[in-house]
Amino acid sequence: MGSIDTTTTTNGLTNGINGVPKSDPPPVTDILASFVANAHPSRLTPHIRARLKEYILDFTGVTLAAAHAAESTPAFLTAVSALGGRKKPNSPESCTVLGVGKSFTPQYAGLLNAALGHSLDFDDTYAKGTLHAGVTAISAALTQYEVLATQGSPPSIDTLLLSIAVGYELTCRLGALLGPEAYARGFHNTSTAGIFGAVGTLAVLKGLSAATVTNAFGLAGSKAAGSMQYLANGSWNKRLHPGFAVHDAFVSIALAEAGVLGAARIFEGTMGFLNAYSPKQPKDLSWLVSELGSRWDFLETSLKPFPACRMTHGFIEHACKLGRERGYTSASDVRRITLSLSPANVGVVGAPIPNKIHPENMVDAQFSAYFTATNSFLYGSDEGVRCYEKERLLDSEIRALSDKIVCVGDEGIREFGSRIKVEYADGSVQQVDIPYPLGESQHPFTMEQVEKKFFGLVSPFYGEERAKSIRDAVEGIETQSIPEFLSLLY
Repeated sequence: MGSIDTTTTTNGLTNGINGVPKSDPPPVTDILASFVANAHPSRLTPHIRARLKEYILDFTGVTLAAAHAAESTPAFLTAVSALGGRKKPNSPESCTVLGVGKSFTPQYAGLLNAALGHSLDFDDTYAKGTLHAGVTAISAALTQYEVLATQGSPPSIDTLLLSIAVGYELTCRLGALLGPEAYARGFHNTSTAGIFGAVGTLAVLKGLSAATVTNAFGLAGSKAAGSMQYLANGSWNKRLHPGFAVHDAFVSIALAEAGVLGAARIFEGTMGFLNAYSPKQPKDLSWLVSELGSRWDFLETSLKPFPACRMTHGFIEHACKLGRERGYTSASDVRRITLSLSPANVGVVGAPIPNKIHPENMVDAQFSAYFTATNSFLYGSDEGVRCYEKERLLDSEIRALSDKIVCVGDEGIREFGSRIKVEYADGSVQQVDIPYPLGESQHPFTMEQVEKKFFGLVSPFYGEERAKSIRDAVEGIETQSIPEFLSLLY
């Protein structure tokens, strides 16, 4: 870890331009804790409500599909049962895991819902933080609400929606300050920032004081984790990361409520979260805490059209247009393909190593610019998770075309932008610049597309009519009984 300059500020973070502080940095931890403790449903505008419903619907569809289709799900369930996280089905004190049933302790229901929501790599994404915020916020909210409802003190639905918004916002703002630079240090922003969002969500639903939230944040700082080493072999660690975050958020909240003292200044401290987890400089603390409750950055969160790392989406969207749709269906039709991304993203999806160029499992393939681009070029972009079946991973045409791909870093490309250049065997050349992949606000995913994705995920397992009932329940969530809504989901 690089050294921290403490000559310009007491905690190594800056509050000005070009690393020069304007004044002492703001007390970030105290301000964020106060934001959580004093959040009020009056901040929920119609636009925020509409977006939250889209996010909840999307999370529900992705999680239900993963419960039935992800190859890691049976092992996760077996492990949770062995750890004592499973209770008698439908017992009063049990909580729901989507697609499985009402038979889990709260912290393990939260773990499983978040892990399943992330297992297909199909969950919503916040570009500025290079992370997935909904999977922790929504999982924590649904589980905690169910606990409180069982205890006879359910919060209002507006408070539920508010808690999700607060969880998203904390995760997104923290993720933006971590930046993609945190990945180079080996941390997965979805989980490292996500635990704090989950703490905020739980605290809003429970109506906790700022002092208790501060302690919970301080405790969560010692549980924030998520190693990017999963890229070495496409491991299931990645799927579990947000699950660990939600589980440990429950632990941190319980400890804080019991009076356990948490670390002070966990975000801005010299050895705190922002300094320890990302080398990015400068980190604008004023931006992090400004306009809380009125400026909602999480609304820039996008929904995914493809079940793959967001960094590959521009390639998936456009490779088919340059290949299959033009009649090119063989590796021999191509001389060379150049895929350009930001330098940080090349390290995640474009490294020229064997498990990127020729992945042999789903996680590796989802994080391979080579595979995702060639699969789309040769077979199209609308296959969903079917493209990760073993036969496709070992497809000789895909492997031959992947060998003709070069991934390069371009400092001019930002966030999830990309560029694809195809040099065909006949000498012709086509290039497409893709500043924003489908789903970003600049290239939006329509509500029709959101629902099409949802029905495509849910209908195969639950049928069209039940899928419609779930869709309608989310759309009218303000009038729903959440326990009754959850009963639709297993």
